[in-house]
Amino acid sequence: MLARYRKRTRINISESLGATYSIQPDLDKVSPRSGKNQALPSKTQAQAIILAEDDSNSSKVILLEATGTSTEAKLQLKNLSQRHPGVPVILILDTKRTDIDGFLALPASDFHDFQSHEALLQKRVAKLSHSSKDQPLNTLSFRLIQEEMQLWQSLFERSGAGMLTGQARLFLGALRKTSAALPAPEKLETLTLGDTLLSHVIWELNNKESTQLLELKEPVSLSNQFLKKLKPSNPQQFLESLGQLGTAVNLIHEEVQYTTELGNQKHLSIGISIASEKDNLLLMTILDNSQRVQLEGELRDNLKLLEDRVAQRTKDIALSHQRLASEGTQRQKLTVQLRESLAHITQSVIGAKRIMEVALPSREELNSIFPHSLLIDRPRDIMGGDFLFTGVKNGKKTLALIDSTGHGIPGAMVSLMGSSLINKAFTALESSNPSAILESFQKEFDIRMQVNQGTPQMYGFDAAIMTMDPETNTIEFAGARGDLFRVRDRETMAVRGSRTSIDLMGKHSPNAPSIEYKLHTLDYQDGDQFYMISDGIRDQFGGERNRKMGRKRLCDILAKHSTLPSAQREKAIQKDLLIWKGANAKVDDATLVGIQC
Repeated sequence: MLARYRKRTRINISESLGATYSIQPDLDKVSPRSGKNQALPSKTQAQAIILAEDDSNSSKVILLEATGTSTEAKLQLKNLSQRHPGVPVILILDTKRTDIDGFLALPASDFHDFQSHEALLQKRVAKLSHSSKDQPLNTLSFRLIQEEMQLWQSLFERSGAGMLTGQARLFLGALRKTSAALPAPEKLETLTLGDTLLSHVIWELNNKESTQLLELKEPVSLSNQFLKKLKPSNPQQFLESLGQLGTAVNLIHEEVQYTTELGNQKHLSIGISIASEKDNLLLMTILDNSQRVQLEGELRDNLKLLEDRVAQRTKDIALSHQRLASEGTQRQKLTVQLRESLAHITQSVIGAKRIMEVALPSREELNSIFPHSLLIDRPRDIMGGDFLFTGVKNGKKTLALIDSTGHGIPGAMVSLMGSSLINKAFTALESSNPSAILESFQKEFDIRMQVNQGTPQMYGFDAAIMTMDPETNTIEFAGARGDLFRVRDRETMAVRGSRTSIDLMGKHSPNAPSIEYKLHTLDYQDGDQFYMISDGIRDQFGGERNRKMGRKRLCDILAKHSTLPSAQREKAIQKDLLIWKGANAKVDDATLVGIQC
């Protein structure tokens, strides 16, 4: 690639700047007096060319060809800075490379695209040759510039937004020379950022995000034509804010839009800031707001549609009221009575729910006995039939989850009776054996139902009871169609309870056999988690095939979140349960209670 510059530019540059000589033996050599070429090395040898008017470092300019990776170019720049401190370097590269951002972040004095005209290269060489006479760079200064460029590269890569940098002094100088008068209104309608003071800025760097957002075909260091396609949403306000930048304010924001090559409208949010004129840094950040603008438009359309529907519905209601009024006062009275009855029923249900919350164990009572516990309670209606029982006896802590037959108000009424019965059964026993508690619960339920012993009862309870013994590090469990789940080391084990509920179906017969509930004893370790559920959890339909969740899927969910703290674990489990349910209706009251040892 550099061979093209030997043919197109090197002799012209040497004639305008003076003799050309090599940095090292394998570089191009030109006679200091005649400026004619000596033997040209091969392409692999041609890495850099030094141009100079005389033998002093103050007039030298180095042309460096970027043929390899950005890492190799960085190493070459470092070697050149050590061997020729203070000599400016122009990095010649192909700006269409996919890794162009890595090259533009290198600490070169300037960059040049090999496809650009040779006159532009001559101009850059002449500028750097004269500027180096006034402000020669020493090795320490060059290293500081390298470190600063590396910092900028890191910031650009991690910013997550489009970023451009330019020279603030050029902007402020143009601002001082420009009048404060605004353009004519017809010009404001077609105003772009290219028509503002930003066009006087020499833009130096841009990152990958800005290349994608602005559809740049070349770096902003080579062209600022990208400003011509950015149109501010409020031109007058933008010009006023731009006139105050660097004086009254250091940061301004504006919404701009432009049309992509595919004809799509894009909306961007730009921020332009100047820290100080001394730093000579003008920073532009770019964010894509197209999706937000689209959502806002859809929201406005939906809001308008909703307003139209409300207006139409209001009109329909007004017509309905007119018809009711024409039919007589009797129907109006009936309507009022229905509304009052509905409000009264709703208030009664809400009041009953509050009474239920006071009568049954709450989350606070659960946490006082089992500190690292969690509770997910999702009744099918306002009220439900699932409830908890907690108790402490002889140093052992007991937790029970009872699922009453039914849901809503009937289920809640049954749960109140069940809470009374299990409290009585637990108090009457000397031990807190879960199997004995279930048997006593069954007996108390039978006694209570003796009043209607001639009629089979269609309600009862499913229960799961566990008792923790801190002295022996064991858990005793018994279930009446209830299960226990233990999670240890991200693995879940299910312990099935007896397949018999607590009810009176057939038990009014004198030949009905007595029921025994199997007792399970498990050891526990620090960190073990134990869960009990009502059947509304595992019977919930959902998923892609609209099937019941079942025990296996529930075990996977409990194991997946077992490493989280209890508060976060509760939210994660509830989220997975809701995702599984999707848009399906609740099939039953769903309750999950868990503790951690």
